[in-house]
Amino acid sequence: MGILSGLEVVDATYGMAGPLLTQLLADMEPRMVRVDAPNDGVRKQQGYQVRLRGRRSIVLDRSRPESRAVLERLARGADVLISEPALDGVNPLPWSWPELEAMNARLVYCRITGYGDEGPETEGWAHDHLVAAKYGVYDQPGWRDGPTYLAAPIPSLGAALLSLQAIGSALYVREKTGRGQEVTTSLLAGSLAYHPGFVRATIERPLPDPGLMGRSPLGAAPFYSIYECGDGNWLHFGCLTQQFQQRAIRAIGLADQLTALGFGQGRQAPPETREQVIGLITARMKEKSFAEWAAAFEEQDIPHAPSQWTEDLLDDPQVRHEGLVITVDDPVDGMMEQMGATVVFDDAPAPPPAPAPLPGQHTDEICREIGFDEAGIRALRTSGAIA
Repeated sequence: MGILSGLEVVDATYGMAGPLLTQLLADMEPRMVRVDAPNDGVRKQQGYQVRLRGRRSIVLDRSRPESRAVLERLARGADVLISEPALDGVNPLPWSWPELEAMNARLVYCRITGYGDEGPETEGWAHDHLVAAKYGVYDQPGWRDGPTYLAAPIPSLGAALLSLQAIGSALYVREKTGRGQEVTTSLLAGSLAYHPGFVRATIERPLPDPGLMGRSPLGAAPFYSIYECGDGNWLHFGCLTQQFQQRAIRAIGLADQLTALGFGQGRQAPPETREQVIGLITARMKEKSFAEWAAAFEEQDIPHAPSQWTEDLLDDPQVRHEGLVITVDDPVDGMMEQMGATVVFDDAPAPPPAPAPLPGQHTDEICREIGFDEAGIRALRTSGAIA
C-alpha cells in the first residue's frame, strides 16, 4: 500500500503537465480515475505508457449533456480533482470553484491553466512550447544566433511540480481544518519557476563581453563543457575552480599551449583567444577514448561525467541500484521496462504500479462505483456520453 492509499483522485487533464503530475501521484497509490476524451489518441503519444500508469480510465464525451452527471458524481466522491485544458485552453470541467465547493467541501481542486485567469494572454493557446517560446525558455545557447528549441517541456514540468507541491500543502491544511480549497498554477508560472537560465528584473542588451562564461551549446567555460572523445563518446568537464582547472590542464597535457594563450594559473583567456583555447582542448580530447580519459581523471580526482544518451539511461548501474527501473506488463506493448517511482517512503513502500489503461477500459466499472445501475449505464452509452 502506497503513502496515498485510500485517497480518491480524479484526473481530468489533457495537456502535458497533468499527466506528469498524475504519474507522480499515481506512484504513491491513490485510487485514481482518468477521464479520457473519445478518440484522443493519448496512448500513441511518446512516454504515455509511463505517464498514465497506475490508474483506471473512463471515456467521457464532455460535449454530451448527459456526461455532466457522471462528472458530478466523480467530483462529489473525490479527495483531489485535477483539471488542465487541451491546446484550446478551455477548462475541461463545467464548474467554478464555488460550485465544486458546494458539492464537496473537502475537495482539493488543482487547476492548471496556460497563462492564469486574468490578463491579455488568458485566451492564448495553452501549449507547452508556445509558452516556452513566449516566456524566454528558448533563450538558450545554440549553433546560431536566436532562440534554441528545447525538447524538454519546461513549462509543463514546472507546472507539474508546482501542482504537486500545492496539492500536498492543501491536503495538509485540510487535515487541520476539514475543508478543501482550489489551488491554481499555470504553464507560464512553470516556465518562470523552472527556467533553465537566469531570470532578472532588468538586463541590458547587448550583454557585455561574456568572456569565459559565454554562451555555447557545449558549455559555459573551457573546463565546464562537453567534448567528444576519440571513440565518439562525450565527456563533460566539471572544473569551475582554478584548482580543478589546473589539474585538468596538466592531465591533458596542454599547460604550455594554454599558458601561451593567457589561460591558466588563475587567469582567464582573453576573449580573442577563447576559441583557440576551446579548439586545443577539443582536438586533444579526440586523441583518446572516453575510458582512457576517465581513468586518468579518476586517478587525479578531476570532476567529470559521461554525457549519456537517453536510450542508455535505464542500463546505468546507479539508476538500477537506486531501484529506478521497473518492469510493467503493458496491455499494448507487453512486458516493458520503465522508470520507477522517484520518491520512496520507508513506511509505505509501493509495489510496481498498474500499467497505463486502455482508454475506457474501466468505464462500466467506474460508473457502477459512483452509483449508476446497468440501465443507467446503457442509457449513458446510448447517448454517447460514455464509451
